[in-house]
Amino acid sequence: MAVPQVDKKMLGELEVMGFPTVRSIRALHFSGNSNLESAVNWLLEHESDPDIDQPPLVPREIRIECGDTSNEARNAIQGMRDTMQEQKPEEKTETGRQHETSQLEREQNADVQEEEDRKRILELYKQKRDEEGRARGQIRNQLQDDQRERIRAAKDLMEAKRTLEENQRKRMMESRIADKEEEKRARERIRQRIADDRAERRRSLGLPQENPEASVGVITPTKVKTVERVVRSEQLRDCLRTLKKNHKDDSARVTRAYQILLKIVANIARKPAEERFRRIRLSNPIFKDRVGNLQGGIEFLELCGFQRLSASGYLVMPRDKVDMALLNAAGVEVASAMENPYFGLLSK
Repeated sequence: MAVPQVDKKMLGELEVMGFPTVRSIRALHFSGNSNLESAVNWLLEHESDPDIDQPPLVPREIRIECGDTSNEARNAIQGMRDTMQEQKPEEKTETGRQHETSQLEREQNADVQEEEDRKRILELYKQKRDEEGRARGQIRNQLQDDQRERIRAAKDLMEAKRTLEENQRKRMMESRIADKEEEKRARERIRQRIADDRAERRRSLGLPQENPEASVGVITPTKVKTVERVVRSEQLRDCLRTLKKNHKDDSARVTRAYQILLKIVANIARKPAEERFRRIRLSNPIFKDRVGNLQGGIEFLELCGFQRLSASGYLVMPRDKVDMALLNAAGVEVASAMENPYFGLLSK
């Protein structure tokens, strides 16, 4: 087996265009060594072939030479040739000139045709490269748009979580300050009561009064947490547990519901004066699919302060009913439920 012979000139032009040598030989061989356009078209149609980079192989030509003919036969053939040459010398000369002229014209026409084919092939090649560049540009733009959308969604979620954490810290600081003030007032009341009792006993015994500036023992009362806030937080957790238990086989839907609830609570906590954040249409298809049809979703919003208006079909939170502490607690519960993968699954 051997590599087939191809037109060296067309092979060189294909290599100048940027095609590998092996592919160019393969294209010229299978296109019949006809012209450049056929070779380039073959390359474009078969560029994804698995054997495109393997050289084609053809059987070697085997020439069988016969033995020497006899002297008589050779002499007879030579005599016939001499006779024909003597009879038509002029015809042969005229025929040769015509043949040379036609050969020259064919070569000129072939050069012109070859140049046109080369230009057309280069134009097709450039057009295909331009189309591929545009396609790659569209894909790159689509990927960039998708990435920007994901970044924007992540920023919104982080902003909502950051707002809830900030509000929770403020609420904790305010609560701590209020507790300290209450403890201080309680200590003052106890101190005053002890001083009054001591002064009363000294008067009853006829003893002189003590210096009011004297120090007295201080009894620190034990702090007692309010029952209402604990019950409210537990009720919020119960709604979230119910939602997750009833749809435990569809974790993606539960996560979307938690995200919607967190977004609603965060928007109201950030801008309580905005009525559009405190008004939800129950027939909204997105809200109905992601929250309204899930048991525990609307109940959770009602615990946060929303009121169901059956006549208008809306959930509404009046401005004077906005409880920032309750909204912050609800946001904390939702965020905890989203972060804990076992939330609602281990409890009975």
